[in-house]
Amino acid sequence: MKATMFISKVIVLVTLFLSVSGLASAANSNDGEKNFIYNDVLKDGKVISREMYLLEKNSSTLSPIKKCEYVYDEMQQLKEKTTYKWNSSAMKWEKESLLSISYTGTETIIENALWIPNKKVFSPSDKLVYATSVENNMISQYNYKMNKRTKAWQLQKSEKTPKLENLFAKAE
Repeated sequence: MKATMFISKVIVLVTLFLSVSGLASAANSNDGEKNFIYNDVLKDGKVISREMYLLEKNSSTLSPIKKCEYVYDEMQQLKEKTTYKWNSSAMKWEKESLLSISYTGTETIIENALWIPNKKVFSPSDKLVYATSVENNMISQYNYKMNKRTKAWQLQKSEKTPKLENLFAKAE
């Protein structure tokens, strides 16, 4: 309840600010484009939360669209990104997906999971593995999908990155 009141106050204040500053009227002149407003929350110079609002052209009001929350590891590298979507009938943010990133030596592993509302859990859907050299140059990329029946990752695509010297024709 308090969160809903806070979000409502934020939306009213931002809408008032846009009306006074003339940004809303400027945004209304772009007929074919959607205009988004972002609200970032920073901690120690890193974005820990970002809310995205759609600026309605005709009424100059803001409609909540998405929210992302970010978690960083001790090396200040992105570790998790949780995405929420706005439920306008319930007037609250609802979980949508979870992106988990792990760094292991020369590999970066990115796992995506989708929120299952009736079970109230994230279900793994796909995984990307990037292999890099010691110099941090990408060597290969692997794309996996979760087999829902066996609950095991299945390789969908594997690509090796071409070496720079092989990209150009060699003069003889």
